[in-house]
Amino acid sequence: MKNGKYFDILNSLPAYGEMYVPISEDNVPFYSEGFVIRFYKSDGEDWVANFQTGWTEFNYVHEFETNPNILVVAGGTCYLMNPNKKEPINVFGVGFQNYLKTESNQIVLQDLTDLTVVEPNADYWRTERISWDGIKDLKLNGKFVTGLSYDPMNSKEEWVEFIVDLENREVKGGSYRKYEFKPIGENVESVKPKKDKKSWWNFGNGKAST
Repeated sequence: MKNGKYFDILNSLPAYGEMYVPISEDNVPFYSEGFVIRFYKSDGEDWVANFQTGWTEFNYVHEFETNPNILVVAGGTCYLMNPNKKEPINVFGVGFQNYLKTESNQIVLQDLTDLTVVEPNADYWRTERISWDGIKDLKLNGKFVTGLSYDPMNSKEEWVEFIVDLENREVKGGSYRKYEFKPIGENVESVKPKKDKKSWWNFGNGKAST
């Protein structure tokens, strides 16, 4: 730690000093510049990590309050790091685009098709698939996350509402759940859209309702 900090985000790889450490999912070295962070160890020493990026331009760093680990999002890929160690504890995701932070310090990461929730103790879980290919307009309301999911099946390019209950880890709505798949071999259309329904939640009393 240096001046109460465990890391600094660097604009580029340093020109001098010790060689940076390439950090990737499979531990295979790479030599292009990624997301660069200087970590400060508990013994006062420091080292530079060069994180291999994923599929997006989303970079983010989050410190946990209850443990020394740090969540690094490098171009859409998540790395769970301990500043004292030069290899990731865990790596997941590749296409994260945005995030929300709840009042209980959960980090909600947005992908193209679902959400991943990182808990305050650094554990994480994924929702079931919400969208065919696109999520936007995420909003928090207490323990609920709402948003819109893309429906490519609709000629009007419809965006379908969804809600995620973070406490019970449940999803309702969303474009992916809008269609029922028929068993293979049936001589019918491969998908059949369900009837449109009105939104089944409201937040007038702070609770979702069906």
